[in-house]
Amino acid sequence: MNPQSKDILPADLVELGTVIDAYGIKGALKVRPFSDDPVALLKAKEVWIRHPGDPGNLKNYQVYSSRNHSGTILLELTGLTDRELVLSLKSAEILVSRKSFPSLSQDEYYWSDLIGLSVVNQHQEILGNVTELMDNGVQSVLVIEDDVKKQRLIPFVAPFILEVFLRGTDEPKIVVDWENDW
Repeated sequence: MNPQSKDILPADLVELGTVIDAYGIKGALKVRPFSDDPVALLKAKEVWIRHPGDPGNLKNYQVYSSRNHSGTILLELTGLTDRELVLSLKSAEILVSRKSFPSLSQDEYYWSDLIGLSVVNQHQEILGNVTELMDNGVQSVLVIEDDVKKQRLIPFVAPFILEVFLRGTDEPKIVVDWENDW
């Protein structure tokens, strides 16, 4: 266990799941991932834990092993082998540095990269910002909210998504084939 000061925290931490229980007598963390395909969490070599009782306190751990288990992820962390301590971490957030995420192929995106992007239609009308994504079993769906809190749900599939410009470009946004009054 290596407590880290805020001075050396990675600036690109992304929350990928929540501790829901301890698993086994050695105290593996049972984590509910926020994605149906938690590849970034499964491939992480280091994770950060934000304790639910002290959100300003982050601690990092080296991952000893990780695996899928009935819709959850089991994380065994170096130096964290006390089941009672793991139980005290229920509801803790699991974060991973964005730079350690596996590379994606072209036209693939991590949900965390899409949250907050402006969404405009092909007529350059602003529809709002992406507040979250959900998976309906068939495809991912953008949840877009405008200034007056009106929500739109737009399937994240090729007929509707024309272009994605991520942060680091001149104008980060998602261009969609969607009318303003739909």
